[in-house]
Amino acid sequence: MPTLLVVSGLPASGKTHLGSRLARALGWPFVSKDDYKAMLHDHLPDLTRAQAGPLSFELMYHVAGVVLAAGGSAVLETHFYRGVSEPKIEELARAHGAEIIQLFCEASLDDLRRRHAARVASGARPHIDLPFDHAELPESACWTPLALDAPLRRVDTTQPQDTAELARWVRDQS
Repeated sequence: MPTLLVVSGLPASGKTHLGSRLARALGWPFVSKDDYKAMLHDHLPDLTRAQAGPLSFELMYHVAGVVLAAGGSAVLETHFYRGVSEPKIEELARAHGAEIIQLFCEASLDDLRRRHAARVASGARPHIDLPFDHAELPESACWTPLALDAPLRRVDTTQPQDTAELARWVRDQS
């Protein structure tokens, strides 16, 4: 049975860093919305943020579905939205007979702000890392884990993580 490992959390909580390392350790594709959003902006520079966001989510879900349809497992990573993302994730898993596991990345508000400010200042991802204040994010912005009927592990990304141990935990859940 394929597994859909959902890596959730607020922006700058360490999702991409941890999720990509875990995907390598598991030997699973890493499917990240920001990759598709960057690609859209690279090829369609006039695309608005209001267009790029929903399109990149749809691309992310589509690619994950292709992997799952082929019998593979995948790591799905982005800043999901509580109350919106759960039905899409559950339908994706149901349509392909996959099980869901969730890894929730978290850090203090000060750490989130510091990490995000460094990203914005770097200018490395101009269409992705935009200035905002975490404290102004709505409740649906994934302050807490997604409401999925699935095994859940919370990870404090301010502490060192043992990727091999996390990979064992994921395998033990599937």
